[in-house]
Amino acid sequence: MENTPTYDVILAGGGGAGLSLAYHLLNSDWKDRSILIIDQEQKEKNDRTWCFWETKPGPFESIVHQQWQRMYFHGTGFSQLMDLQPYSYKMIRSQDFYRYVNQAIRAHENVTVVQAQIQELRERADNIEVVTDQQNYHGQWVFSSLRDSDETDQVKDKQYLLQHFKGWEIRTKQPFFNPQQATLMDFRIAQHGDCRFMYVLPTDEQTALVEYTIFSGELLDQDTYTQELNRYLPKYLGLKRADYEVLHEEFGVIPMTDMEYPRQQGERIIRIGTAGGATKASTGYTFQRIQRDSAELVQQLITTGRPERLPLNGRKRFHLFDSVLLNVMGRGLYPGRESFTHIFRKNPTARVLRFLDEDTHLGEDLAIMNSVPKLPFIKGTWYALTT
Repeated sequence: MENTPTYDVILAGGGGAGLSLAYHLLNSDWKDRSILIIDQEQKEKNDRTWCFWETKPGPFESIVHQQWQRMYFHGTGFSQLMDLQPYSYKMIRSQDFYRYVNQAIRAHENVTVVQAQIQELRERADNIEVVTDQQNYHGQWVFSSLRDSDETDQVKDKQYLLQHFKGWEIRTKQPFFNPQQATLMDFRIAQHGDCRFMYVLPTDEQTALVEYTIFSGELLDQDTYTQELNRYLPKYLGLKRADYEVLHEEFGVIPMTDMEYPRQQGERIIRIGTAGGATKASTGYTFQRIQRDSAELVQQLITTGRPERLPLNGRKRFHLFDSVLLNVMGRGLYPGRESFTHIFRKNPTARVLRFLDEDTHLGEDLAIMNSVPKLPFIKGTWYALTT
């Protein structure tokens, strides 16, 4: 036991949340502390795409693959090319993020990366013991992005939807796309009782990510996602199968829930990323919330020595807003397509983005709420407050 390696910080999980926190630590006054990153996989593949919006360059600006300030929204009887300013909608590919952060990690001898499977986190009197299939490690603080095997057991009366999606990066034989304009949401497709839409994110005149996204309680079989992509491309973009090739395919599932994710496991284990509630419950966006959380955690370590954080599910009123929308969609009180159409049609785009970023003031919140039909959202509020 005396030979167990000990670190100031252990990151249990080396995906987007763990590597983001590592990057923020290495760009702070904690950059010389001993850090261990444990993950069962070597992160280097392009296994996902992160999108977010911001008004100025962020810490990962140099690896932004593409960004847009003009995006289409297609809803029920309403289509608009929206001006996002002062925001830019940005895309980062995971392989670029992994490469960028790992390069920063390799420049610091105080950071150790271990490829192993974590089996248990044990609270001890003065530290945490991380048990892996190779050996054990001790850490003063453990930041864990490990999710429970079955989160739905914790839900009880809360809403638990899934955002699931299949995306194709396609390349056309001839110039076809305008890389300065993307499609944020295209609801013209069949809804099948769910909330379903398409993204189209062009990165040059011949290349774009086209993604089929669903908010629902259950996953589809893989063939269904493929069929919908094959239906959308010719019907709405005018692209026949012979006009393009599929360069890359991605598939993902993101929880959308108003249940409270516990931020701490004991005294010295802090949950981060989706496991800590970083995913925006009503939209599934996560990347930018992880960056904010990482910066705040590091600042607390510097100023107080303890990473004490409020729950990440959002400030109380925004958590309530998320819960209301999830109840409206999850209980079938009003179609998601109609809700988003009302919101984008009746509000400046920048206000909607501020609202989703939880940066609006009360007057703007009221304007958003006045955009949607009263009765179904009053019912959704009642469920959100009483369950």
